[in-house]
Amino acid sequence: MEIGESNNISFSSEDLDFQNSENYHLSVEIQKEQLSFCLLDTTKLEYIFLKSIKANNPEEMVQLINNEEILKNNFFSSSVSYKNFPSTIIPNQLYDATKKEVYADFVIGETQKIKTDIIHHDDSTILYSVEENITNTLNQIQIEIKEKNSSTVAISSILNQYSGLKERSCFLIKENNKIEIIVIQDDQLILQNYFEVNSPTDVLYFTLFCFEQLKMDPNKNELYLIGNIEKGDETYSLLYDYIRNINFAKISGNLSFSKELHQIIKHQYFTLFSQILCV
Repeated sequence: MEIGESNNISFSSEDLDFQNSENYHLSVEIQKEQLSFCLLDTTKLEYIFLKSIKANNPEEMVQLINNEEILKNNFFSSSVSYKNFPSTIIPNQLYDATKKEVYADFVIGETQKIKTDIIHHDDSTILYSVEENITNTLNQIQIEIKEKNSSTVAISSILNQYSGLKERSCFLIKENNKIEIIVIQDDQLILQNYFEVNSPTDVLYFTLFCFEQLKMDPNKNELYLIGNIEKGDETYSLLYDYIRNINFAKISGNLSFSKELHQIIKHQYFTLFSQILCV
């Protein structure tokens, strides 16, 4: 069943049964302007529910979290990733945990609460800052929820699934007015960076800029799309004018979807659906 109500999108399997919520894993993804969450039936490794809701500000996000009764169920496990919040990645050989406030102040600017993840694939640490009222609200509802930065999920998932690529390949993640660009080669992270964009032309500019800086050939190296991009839309069409090999990133084949969720455009929720494999 699909429900569309103003800014709300919801897909639900007919097998969904909250009397058996202890068999489900809850994955939550929080952006400043969007709350998304899904349920995985751990007995079948099958996604059976997805909901995405828009928010206008952090205060409204807190209200959304508080008002979502589904989030208050007892689950087998739960996780959350924070997406497009201020962050920076530091190689572990240069990282000093006692100085994380200094790093954050220098790179991120004014912060509320500093969180860190270890990116094992890249032997590095990501520092990020999230509004404390958001994290506190969610942690009060799901006491043992595991927290990650969405970039940690994206990098780990991409390196797990595409480690066999011998040529440098670019992964473009677009959400609202931000893009994240990740470049890998073999099983190595070559580049990760964020850019603010206001138009499809901006997306093209920063993508080609990264290609140029890394000496990648738009006629040869591949570009994989994730997030709010669809084949035929203005952003896709403009990218395709300049970059020949464009694909949409695929969800791990280890995960499946109920028939009601098959119609979802999977690459749009790549980091949300991949979260279970990285927590």
